[in-house]
Amino acid sequence: MEFRSLLAGLPGKKQAIYVFERGKVTRHPHAALHDDVVRVRENLRAWGVKAGSRVGIYAPNSYQWLVHDLALIDLGAISVPFTDDFVGKINQTLLDQYNIALLLITKASARLFPQRPAHVAFLDADNENVHALDRPPSGDADEADQHSLVFSSGSAGGLKGLVISRKGVEATLPPIFEVLGVTPKDRLLLFLPMSNFQQRNICYAALWYDVDLIITDYTQLFAAMPALNPTILMAPPVLYQMIHTEYQNYPSWKKALWTAFSSLLALLPSPSLRLALARLLFHDFYKQFGGKIRLLATGMAPIRRNLGKFFERLQLPLCESYGMVEAGSITYRPPSSKDYGSVGKVLRGVALSFTPENEIIVCRETPMTSRYFQCAEGENERTFIAPGRIATGDMGRLDAKGNLFLLGRKKELLITPGGLKVHPETIEQELNNSPDIAHSVIYLKPHATYLTCVVDLTPPGDEAACMRVKEFANRLPSAKKAAQYVEVIFADAPFTTQNGMLRPNMKIDRKAVAAKYL
Repeated sequence: MEFRSLLAGLPGKKQAIYVFERGKVTRHPHAALHDDVVRVRENLRAWGVKAGSRVGIYAPNSYQWLVHDLALIDLGAISVPFTDDFVGKINQTLLDQYNIALLLITKASARLFPQRPAHVAFLDADNENVHALDRPPSGDADEADQHSLVFSSGSAGGLKGLVISRKGVEATLPPIFEVLGVTPKDRLLLFLPMSNFQQRNICYAALWYDVDLIITDYTQLFAAMPALNPTILMAPPVLYQMIHTEYQNYPSWKKALWTAFSSLLALLPSPSLRLALARLLFHDFYKQFGGKIRLLATGMAPIRRNLGKFFERLQLPLCESYGMVEAGSITYRPPSSKDYGSVGKVLRGVALSFTPENEIIVCRETPMTSRYFQCAEGENERTFIAPGRIATGDMGRLDAKGNLFLLGRKKELLITPGGLKVHPETIEQELNNSPDIAHSVIYLKPHATYLTCVVDLTPPGDEAACMRVKEFANRLPSAKKAAQYVEVIFADAPFTTQNGMLRPNMKIDRKAVAAKYL
């Protein structure tokens, strides 16, 4: 992919962007997008935005978000999207801290700047007397290649700032969308915040491969899907876990019937016939995705083995990719693979190596991120260890077929009093196969000879479920190997981003859980 070709080629595109907002659908053809980008680009230029200018964006998903992003790319300016981590913190001090020349917000956020300074403009309304601040050059050696400055919640808490490389995005996007088999008949769906860079990658892919794109937000996801019929859904594992939990709460007779139907379908030789019959037999399951879904994809964290098998039985297999913003997508396990527990094989242009401690090192000529601009002391050097070489912080192994298996985070490794090294994530993956468990987090208290597990139960989470979980946890071979027994603490509320137990990227905040329950 090449951004200049992408923008120049928009007038010849045939597909469209569909925005689903408050139950209404608005269509924007890709060809017309070009005119909108040119108009906004000229506005930005008139306001004093130029190559190298840092432009902040603080807004929910919208068509205008994408238009302004593309206009900034065309100008050579650097977008700085502020995530939900900055709620209540958007002010002039923040703009000065990150050298922001212009801030783009929505009219709904006008209260953030009651005096409407000239360097604050609306994405979704008319503007007058806008002037970008004359900020001094950053002096960064890589400024010409800076595509965007993005923020990401670190695995151990804290907010990291990443310098996204323009060349890196162009190089790392095609390999993953090639293996997904995207065609002009497809329709991609975006619902997580566009301040999350992976979501913008979906936008760029839709435009580059000329496929339909649906833009909505997570609160409207289950209304948008049946209304606009996506063919490919990319979502974090937690969404698919929610769907599986709903199935687990079906009456016993219905689950038994679906199990029988799925066994019979597996005997049919024709994939298309199996899928057609599955849409009829499992109507309650398929209707939530719309009428044309063909592929479910996930990443961010390994999926549970039982989850993969569940979607396979219903003839809508779940594929997964392992990646990180620092390196881009690294591996892919296609829907035809039954190597559950692995995250698949390396993508084109990627090579892996391992340290003596089994930490995964990604080798890629042009990674997606060039460096951190904000991180803990020494983290930049520990991660970007050499040009084209990134230490992931993940422990892993390859099997004989080349499939990558993730063992856990290097910094989360537990060492028992007997000297045994334990990957808590390995035990958590086994625990999460229990239908009673929504989330589990394993800890080792100082000097303890037993493990402590904080469990977020799936509804209804009654006393019987608590007993089953305690018995299940203490029967696990991986847990028995690591400690004498497992102490189970039950969370008093579901893990959510609102209560801080989940980070904005929907991963568990281990430090927050420990602070509350240990």
